[in-house]
Amino acid sequence: MSRQQAPPPTEDAPLHEGETMSPSEALLEQFVAEDADVMFGIVGSAFMDFLDIMPQAGIRYLPVRHEQNAAHMADGYAEALCGREPGICVAQNGPGVTNMVTGIKAAQLNHSPVIMLSPAATTGSIGTDGFQEADTMSIFDECVDWQGRLEDNSRVAEYVRTAYRESLTEMGPTQIDFARDQLYGEIETDVLQPNQYRQERIGSADDSKVSEAATMLSEAENPAIIAGLGTIYSDAIDEVADLAEELNAPVANSYLHNDSFPISHPLAVGALGYGGSKAAMETLSEADCVLAVGSRLSGFGLLPQYGMDWFPEDADVIQIDADASQIGRTTRVELGLVGDAAETVRGLAGDLDASAGADEGRVEEIEQAYADWKDELEEMSQSDQAPIHPRRALWDVAQALPENTMVATDIGNTCSMANAYLEFDNPGNFLAAGTYGNCGFAYPAAIGAKVARPDDPAVALVGDGAWGMQSMNEIMTAVREDIPAVAVVFNNMEWGAEKQNQYWFYNDRFVGTDLPENPDFAEIARDMGARGTRVKDPDNVQSAMTDALQSGEPAVVEIMTDGTELLEPFRRDALDDPERVLEKYRQPGDANYEG
Repeated sequence: MSRQQAPPPTEDAPLHEGETMSPSEALLEQFVAEDADVMFGIVGSAFMDFLDIMPQAGIRYLPVRHEQNAAHMADGYAEALCGREPGICVAQNGPGVTNMVTGIKAAQLNHSPVIMLSPAATTGSIGTDGFQEADTMSIFDECVDWQGRLEDNSRVAEYVRTAYRESLTEMGPTQIDFARDQLYGEIETDVLQPNQYRQERIGSADDSKVSEAATMLSEAENPAIIAGLGTIYSDAIDEVADLAEELNAPVANSYLHNDSFPISHPLAVGALGYGGSKAAMETLSEADCVLAVGSRLSGFGLLPQYGMDWFPEDADVIQIDADASQIGRTTRVELGLVGDAAETVRGLAGDLDASAGADEGRVEEIEQAYADWKDELEEMSQSDQAPIHPRRALWDVAQALPENTMVATDIGNTCSMANAYLEFDNPGNFLAAGTYGNCGFAYPAAIGAKVARPDDPAVALVGDGAWGMQSMNEIMTAVREDIPAVAVVFNNMEWGAEKQNQYWFYNDRFVGTDLPENPDFAEIARDMGARGTRVKDPDNVQSAMTDALQSGEPAVVEIMTDGTELLEPFRRDALDDPERVLEKYRQPGDANYEG
C-alpha cells in the first residue's frame, strides 16, 4: 500500500539556510514548509514552547478530550485527503503520549500517514523514574513505521523531514521523540522545501512482469479485479476502470475500502468481506484470473460469507503493490508486480491482446448480479418493527447521505453490517476502523476528516458500546471548535459483536454483554451543546439524518435498534464449540454436556 507521494509545489530554494533560530521555531518552520495546517492534541507543559507560537506559524492547534482521539483525528484527516498529507498529533510526555498507543497502532494498520510528536522527560532526569517519565520509543516500537529520538536539537527540522518522508513512503505513522528541554536555546539550521528531500513518486513495475501479467489476463476467460487502498493512494481509479472495460471484468472493493472504485460504474459489484456485497463474492467466485490492485489480500477479508467459500482457489492471482513486502504476504499469488498502481495498470492495459477479456454478455451478467443483490438487500431492510431493525436503520441512513459524504465506521455488529450499505463514487470518503479493530475510532476520525475537508459532510456510525468509551467526549470538542460532524449511534443496549458469539457458541449465556444502563445519548449531546435526536420509529430515521446534516451543527442521531438482530459471529474463524473438562463447568449446549 505504500508509495511516494508528490510533495506540494514549492520553490527550489530552502525556506531557511544556515539560519539561527530556536528548536521550537525550527520544528514549526519545517511544518510550515510542508503547508501543515492543523495539529491535534491535549495541551501539556512539555511542548508549550512551540504551542505558544503556533498561531504565528499559521498552524491550528485543535485541543481534544482524549489523546487516543487525537491520533484518530490525525488518521481521519490523512485518510480524507487520500494520503496526500499526514495528520499530526502531539501530547504531554508520559501518560499523554501512552494514551495514543491505540490510535497510532490503528493508523499503522489503516496504512494512514500520521506524524506523532512525543515529548519525553528532561535529559537530566531520564532514567530516574521521574514525574511522567516513560520510554515511549520502546512502547511505540511496533506501532510506527519509523521513529527517531532527537539527540542533537540542531537536527530537529531534519527529523520533521524524515518523519514526513517515511510517513508518506510507508503510508503509516512515524514518531519524533524529544526531551522536553531540547526545545530551548538557539541552533543554526536549514529548513528545506519538500522537493529538496523527498521523491515525488515511484514508477511502473518491471516491464517483463507487466507483459507476463498482461498475457495471463489476455488468456483468462473470466477475469476479475479487486481494487484496494493502493488504488486510492496511487490515484489509479480511472486506470482500473479503463482496464476493467477492456476485460469486461467485475471490480470489487477490497474489505474496508468501499471507496476504492466508484459504485456507479457498470462493472462495480460492491465490497468484499464480512457483511459485504453478495454480488461481489459471487462474481469473484467465478473468476479464473484475479487482479488485485493495491490490496494486500488480507486473509480476514477473504473469509467465507453468506455460506460461500467464495475466493476462487483455482484462479491465477496477480498482485500489484508499491510495497514489495506485501506481495504474497497473506495469500498465495502466481505473479507479483511491485510498482505504482496507476503506472502499472496503465502498462497492463497497453500490453493486452486485442481479444482479451470476457465476451460482451459478461457485462450484462455483472450488472444483473449487482442489481439482484441490491434488490435483495433492500427487501431485507424494510422492516417496520420497533425497536428498529438495524438493517432498516442502515438502509435509511445510507439513503439520507448527501453526495460526497465522508463516512467513518466503528467496530461492532451494526457497523460491520454497514459494509453492504455504504457505497461511494469518490475516494477518501470511507474511513473504517480497520483491522486493528479498536472501539472508538469513528467519531474522532470523522472530526479529523471534517477538518481536512470542511465543505463535505462527515458522518460517523457508532455502536452504543463504543460510543460510551471515549468517543462521546469529543462532542465537546466538536461544539467548542465548531466542527459539524454527525454521529449516528445505534443503541441496542449491548455489546452486539460479542453477544453474537454467545448466541452461536455458548447457548445464549450472556455474561458481560448487556448494557441496560445506557443513558439517553441524544440528551447528553444536547447537554454538551450539540443537536441530539433519539429515533424510535423507523419512519423517522431519514428525516432525523437530514435535519442533522442540514443543521450545520455537531449532532448526534441516536437510533434505538433491536439487539436480537445480529450477523453471524465476526470471528467465527477463531472460535469453537466449548468442551469443558471439569464437571462443574459443563453446561447445556456444551459439546460434552450429559445432563
